[in-house]
Amino acid sequence: MILHALNSYYERMINDADAEMPAFGTSIENISFALVLDEGGSLREIEDLRETNGKKMRPRKMPVPAAVTRTSGVKANFLWDKAAYIFGADAEGATEKNSERFNAFSALLQAVEKDVDDVGFLAVRKYLQQWNSEQTEEVVGRFQQWEDVSSANLVFRLDGIPGFIHDRLSVQSEWLKYGQENSDASLGQCLITGEGEVPLARVHTPIKGVRGGQTSGGYIVSFNASAFVSYKQDKASVAETSAFAYTTALNSLLSAGSRQKITIGDTTYVFWAKKATVAESFLADIFDLPKPDKGESSEQDDQKTVNDIHGLLKSIRDGRRPVDFMPDLDEDVRFYVLGLAPNAARLSIRFWQESSLGDLLGRVGKHYRQLNIDKQFDNEPDFPPLWRLLCQTATLGKSENISPVLAGGMARAMLTGGRYPQNLLAVVLGRIRAEQNVTYFRVALIKAYLLRNTTIEEVPVSFDLNRTDLPYLLGRLFAVLEKAQEEAIPGANATIKDRYLAAASATPGQVFHMLLKNSTNHIAKLRKNSEKRGRAFYLDRMIQDIIAEFNNYPKTQTAEEQGLFMIGYYHQRKDFFTSKKQED
Repeated sequence: MILHALNSYYERMINDADAEMPAFGTSIENISFALVLDEGGSLREIEDLRETNGKKMRPRKMPVPAAVTRTSGVKANFLWDKAAYIFGADAEGATEKNSERFNAFSALLQAVEKDVDDVGFLAVRKYLQQWNSEQTEEVVGRFQQWEDVSSANLVFRLDGIPGFIHDRLSVQSEWLKYGQENSDASLGQCLITGEGEVPLARVHTPIKGVRGGQTSGGYIVSFNASAFVSYKQDKASVAETSAFAYTTALNSLLSAGSRQKITIGDTTYVFWAKKATVAESFLADIFDLPKPDKGESSEQDDQKTVNDIHGLLKSIRDGRRPVDFMPDLDEDVRFYVLGLAPNAARLSIRFWQESSLGDLLGRVGKHYRQLNIDKQFDNEPDFPPLWRLLCQTATLGKSENISPVLAGGMARAMLTGGRYPQNLLAVVLGRIRAEQNVTYFRVALIKAYLLRNTTIEEVPVSFDLNRTDLPYLLGRLFAVLEKAQEEAIPGANATIKDRYLAAASATPGQVFHMLLKNSTNHIAKLRKNSEKRGRAFYLDRMIQDIIAEFNNYPKTQTAEEQGLFMIGYYHQRKDFFTSKKQED
């Protein structure tokens, strides 16, 4: 199912001229320089193909003849490769190993030469015949910095003629013909397309771009030894064309700058639709809205994107259909989400989901609806990104300390509408105890967990003066006692929150009697100050009103009750700092 969906995506994108999806027999690679040759094979120039990205120079993404899989040994690419293959030298010099690479590159072109009658191709052959690897650094240094060229990928161009030699039609057709004639692939039925008696791929192209994976890439389908063959059939009978299609599509989705991928914890998620839809371009923004770049036009475009996504999220969070905000959105289009994680030389499938776009957005809306709670500060996001929520569960708030298991569980719950990880509440309460800090993000997580994972059916978004749940009241009471202390002893090094917040939420019966006793001293101190006497009566009345709602203090509270305690505390603190209209 996964390979079939990726293959269909490739077939859709190959027909889109703007998609720049490489055709069969090619691959998109990072190319930095082009060797400009005359017809006699002499090096005339080394053209810098790199692109400026900020202050850095980045290689250009370019379609070239499909890259070989180099897990070990020496294998050359056709008409492009690293400096070691093209010059016979790299940063380590003209070593014996580099000489072997240079000879392999030359041997491949020589094997194809009998079928190619092209002036550009012949120029490359002449260049290889007359090149002296020992003088590489000196010769290359006349045109470019050797340090830049020695580790880069290079292609060839004929002097005075636009385009690259590997793109010339006669070269391309003969190269494909050579590949078919020299293929030792067995014939069989492709499990993706169902086509019979087609050449089956022995080794599939590695997948690159998964965070934490090997730079050379990893494999979803991997079989290259007789131990993986059963009943004379490979474990995965995939045609060469289909293997190229699904790997090319997935590498495109995972490429740098792709807006169809996100990384959460140790898992990289990619998503695509069965047919073209605007949702492919903005789904990543749902997880993390873009930050405007410098430049007026760019900032305006990004701000429009932010406003559009904000409006869509508000619509689905409030229970409305996505088309109520985006009328052109097709809710019925099939949408795919694939989660990949590194596993040595292979890739693990952590997540796979196929559903309609409307169902997917409905589950995202449910996630944000359950998270919804009054913000502590105005500059905090209405729709907290998942990575920012996860940072609230990590030591020191650092993303590298996020538990991969927790991150994967949160992403799965958001995308499927299932339960949040069972340890989420305990982890959030643990961070609150460690830091004595009840933040907007942590309370939002607690609220969402209580609504989805427990029997609690309603948790208030805003301060609820009429709520009589004992844990909620105790949280409010603790916030009032803390406020009384702050006003009586301004600038105190430590408040009761710093010392007793964890104990008050877990074992209120052991803590509140002492806190109430101390609060009488704080109220008395406020009464002695003529300017604060009104505050003393106000806070004392609040304490009495809250206490009047219950009869005793429980010895202990469950984790769910501690969560409600933190919400009550947060709401009461928020209410203290919310301006109110004065009434006669």
